[in-house]
Formats: sequence, structure tokens, C-alpha cells
Amino acid sequence: MELVSVVIPAWNAEKYLREAVDSALAQSYPAREIVVVDDGSTDGTAAILDSYGDRIRVVRQANAGSAAACNAGVSAARGDWIAFLDADDVWLPEKLSRQVAHCGQAPISHTDSVCFGDALEQEVRRSSFEPPYSGFVLERLLVRNFISKSTVMMRRNLYLEHGGFDTGYPGVEDWPLWLDVCAGNELAYLPEVVVRYRVHRKSKSMESRKTMRDHLRIIERAFGPGGVGHEYPKLRSRALHSSYTINSHYAAESDDWAWSAYCAACALRYAPSDRQAWKSLVRALLARIGFVARR
Repeated sequence: MELVSVVIPAWNAEKYLREAVDSALAQSYPAREIVVVDDGSTDGTAAILDSYGDRIRVVRQANAGSAAACNAGVSAARGDWIAFLDADDVWLPEKLSRQVAHCGQAPISHTDSVCFGDALEQEVRRSSFEPPYSGFVLERLLVRNFISKSTVMMRRNLYLEHGGFDTGYPGVEDWPLWLDVCAGNELAYLPEVVVRYRVHRKSKSMESRKTMRDHLRIIERAFGPGGVGHEYPKLRSRALHSSYTINSHYAAESDDWAWSAYCAACALRYAPSDRQAWKSLVRALLARIGFVARR
């Protein structure tokens, strides 16, 4: 039975950290270690981690961001496999066992999940709005990052071979790595909800102005000379439309109506007939002048 190293990056994560760590410790898969990287936290994160004693391994570093924390965790890991768990997400007890059994022959895999949290009115199964993909998925992945980090399990040597997460894309550091890895490897998929992905107003994904900037840089790199998408130039406009659409939604969730309107307008440049983008644009413009109630 191969060892799976669970890597949990944590920065000022005291509110949800114990729930995440407990879910990793509760895994039915016996051959696993939990490596938590305290990324320069200034709250009660360190004390929480100390309370676990030798049940977990703790790496401490000055604050350098989630990508650097994950890279440090992988460097310290002993397992042949790496599984990532963000400090505000939760695994169901059978997550690793089911993923190893179903996807263990593939070098990288992901699973279904359920989204929950204070930014949602009710829990939503990810596969109900994001089609689950597997196999050679590069073309789909170029258009949209559909892989959630807390669902991923991959070979440690594959992660290291591709240089790990890119610290130059804070908040969306996973997309460039998934693109590089999936350019030459099949992606496996476990069609079971074994991860609970927390969505809240302070999520990094909600920082739309920064996220959009990084999306543009990732897209330009992917479709540029030598990029993994250089053979698919027609997908570039679809990727831009998708990213602007996503960030218009994120901005609206944060009541940043000006940015939501801007992103929706940009999305329409690449897909003028997109009804949802038109709805987002109108809603954002009405909210700016007070005709739509703010959250």
C-alpha cells in the first residue's frame, strides 16, 4: 500500500483549520501522513497545530503565499502520492480510499465535491454546474480551470517534475500546473462527493480584480509561443470569455458592481450573444445606480 501525503497550507486559518485537519486524520485509508504548512500565521493557527502532537507533521515558514506553502509541504512529504486539502475545506472519511481504489493507476485525478458556505444559499454539487471531465482534457482545461485543488491526488514525482505551483499567480496558482501536467497525462475522475469545498466572501477566489489579472497572464502564456495551448489558437477567445464571465460573477458576489459590469462587458466582446453575460451586465449597472439591492 503506497503512502499518500496530505498537504494542507494554512495561513491565519484558525476558524476552519481544526475541521480540515480532523477530516484528514479521519481518513479510512491507513497509509497516509498529514503535513501542514503554517505560512507565517499570526492568529491561533500555531497553537491549534501544536495540539495535535505527533499525529501531524508541521512545517513553519515566513508568509509566502499558498503556492509556496504547498511547495514546502510537498518537499517535506514522504509519500509517493500527494493529496491537497485547503485549510477551509473538508474531506469525507472515504475520500482517499475511494480515490486510490478508483483512480490509483492514473498519475493525477480529481473527484466530485459539494460547495457550501456563507456565500451560498444552499449546498450545491459541483458536477451539477461543472461537467466532470477525465481523460486527455487539455482543450477543456485551456478554456476553464475545472479542477478543484482539494480534490486532487497526484504522483509526487510528477508534481516535482513540473516545478510545483507557480508562486507568481497567487490565488490561481493551480491552473498553470494542471495545464502543464494534463498536456501529457490523462486525468482520472472519481464521480463521488468526497470533498466539501467551502465558499465564503473572504475566499481568495472572490478577489476578482487580482484573479482576472492572473487569468489573463495564464491565458497569454498558455497560448503564446511554446505554451501548451499554442496548437489550439481558436480556444483563446473561449478562454477569455470564460474567465471574464467567472470574474464578473465573483465581483458581483463581493458587491463590486463596477468590476462586475466591466468583466461582463469584456465577456460579451468574445461572445456577443451570451444571454447570461448580458444579464450580468444589466444587473451590475442597475446595482451601481441603486436599482438592485446590495447584499
